[in-house]
Amino acid sequence: MENIRYDEGQKANKVGIITNILLTLIKLLAGFIAHSTAMIADAVESASDILTTIIVALGLKIATKPADPEHPYGHEKAEAISAKFVAGFLLIAGLAIGWKAVQHLITGDVEPPGALALYAAILTIIIKETLFQYTILTAKKINSTALKANAWHYRSDALTSIITLIGIGAARLGYAVADPIAALVGTMLILKMAYEIYARSISELMDSSASQEKVEAIRQIILSVPKVKGIDLLKTRRHGNMIYVDVDIVVDRHMSVLDGHNIADEVKNAVTSKIEDVKDVMVHVNPCHPTSPNSPCQNCDKSC
Repeated sequence: MENIRYDEGQKANKVGIITNILLTLIKLLAGFIAHSTAMIADAVESASDILTTIIVALGLKIATKPADPEHPYGHEKAEAISAKFVAGFLLIAGLAIGWKAVQHLITGDVEPPGALALYAAILTIIIKETLFQYTILTAKKINSTALKANAWHYRSDALTSIITLIGIGAARLGYAVADPIAALVGTMLILKMAYEIYARSISELMDSSASQEKVEAIRQIILSVPKVKGIDLLKTRRHGNMIYVDVDIVVDRHMSVLDGHNIADEVKNAVTSKIEDVKDVMVHVNPCHPTSPNSPCQNCDKSC
């Protein structure tokens, strides 16, 4: 499973790297020939896509490594760290684009861009949106945080290219200042995406819980195991693309240690077999506590 996940992810990364190298060259050429600040800014973001895709590929490779004595819980968090780098490069690229646009507005050094920039923007929108759809589908399929972050990086390029297209079109109609203004609007979108990707990666590194839907599904699976009377405590934490579960189950207080151990194994096997992104389940067995010999347990509605 891990090998398939790794191969799918790296295939998406290779497609991204090759596509972005070609797009960067096309946009740089079009930007300089057509004298378009917005197009050159667009080319800078595509260049940053190459670097971030390489970082994501490295993070995915590390994340698939098995657990070792130094990392007994595995290396899945490498993907969240990769996503943070992606956010960082988006931030730097956005600020650089914005600063260049502000300089052009202050100096008044603006001129209508050539038609080549317009065609390059249209080509970029089509290619980057296609690349986004392909990468996000792969990311969801293999549940990769880093690949999802990189997919949204591609989407940011498509969005900035739409703004670039509008800016170039307006500039060619006689509003030359529209070109650097388009670059500034693109900057704001890039910075917003950088923040969202960074926040998601930080959430994973802080051991945030799984979604409420996932937690409830885990709860129902545990309660469906025979002889489990209830749940005292259920906690989950995300570890990269995987989930760890800690649960305290309630069982008959007269049960033997061996029987309690076997039920704990059943709980673990039931959860890991039915929810594929659960990596491990730590089960603690608690005895039920009836208020009287024939009354229901304090923690459930069943009698011991």
